[in-house]
Amino acid sequence: MNKATGLDRLDFLLIFEAILEQKTITRAADRLGISQSALSHALTRLRGKFNDPLFVRTGTTMQPTPLVIGLSEPLQRSMAIVRNEIMSAAQFDPATTTRTFKLCVNEVGAFLLAPKVIRMLQKSAPHASLTPLEIPRADISGALESGRVDLAIGHYPELKTGIYQQLLFRRSYVAIVRRNHPYIGASMTDRQFFQTPLIRCTATVAISQWLDHRFTVAGQPQIIALETPYVMALATLAVATDWMAFVPEELVTALKNIAAVKVVNVPHKPPVLDLKQHWHRRFKDDGANKFLRQIVHQALYE
Repeated sequence: MNKATGLDRLDFLLIFEAILEQKTITRAADRLGISQSALSHALTRLRGKFNDPLFVRTGTTMQPTPLVIGLSEPLQRSMAIVRNEIMSAAQFDPATTTRTFKLCVNEVGAFLLAPKVIRMLQKSAPHASLTPLEIPRADISGALESGRVDLAIGHYPELKTGIYQQLLFRRSYVAIVRRNHPYIGASMTDRQFFQTPLIRCTATVAISQWLDHRFTVAGQPQIIALETPYVMALATLAVATDWMAFVPEELVTALKNIAAVKVVNVPHKPPVLDLKQHWHRRFKDDGANKFLRQIVHQALYE
């Protein structure tokens, strides 16, 4: 800042902030890197622009007028945006960023992946934070384009236009039933597969589609005992019934710790899904987005 010209530039934000924090013209000028005279002249021009004294000398300090007090909260928000989103865009520094990263993940991602990403952030970006969000599938593309979320992680083959992606891992699904099931042992016959009532999870779209196809091809009606959007509830629901559910294989250990379930070999192998991280082309070269993509990848392979 070399010269303040009033509302023609955004320097007035810096002037207000400096005087509010430092309480004197001398200290505020030192903070801004200009002379006391230059700051006084700039303040005089701002008083004319706002038609208000803005700051009044009280004893040895400069106290804000009611106008400035009313502007202090939006001023702080504006300066946070300028520093964290505009000024940091040119050169992203993980060590100093206070950014809140927004990660679109489903229930399983929030349970398994988000804690790993948070641990990695604490090491590389100690002042940053992470917010896991679950967004309706139809809204994910728009959320990535607008920047409402930084990354979307999951199996989203419908995300194509303007979306970049990176394969993270492949997810297998397994069938579970209660451990003391009365007639299903370690393996299931073809007849048992088609006649055992199903607990279907509406969140695992690809598995639901596979089941629909498998039963249609076999000419068998599905016995859907219950539908739920909650993956983590599948184990406790299976334990309470003689029904079968399909869960991500990486969840099995955690589910066995909360419910007496067992994995059953089924005669029809569920599909293996590609799990990817997705981002919009607008943010392909954004330093913060690139950093988060690296963190997510590292978190899975630490």
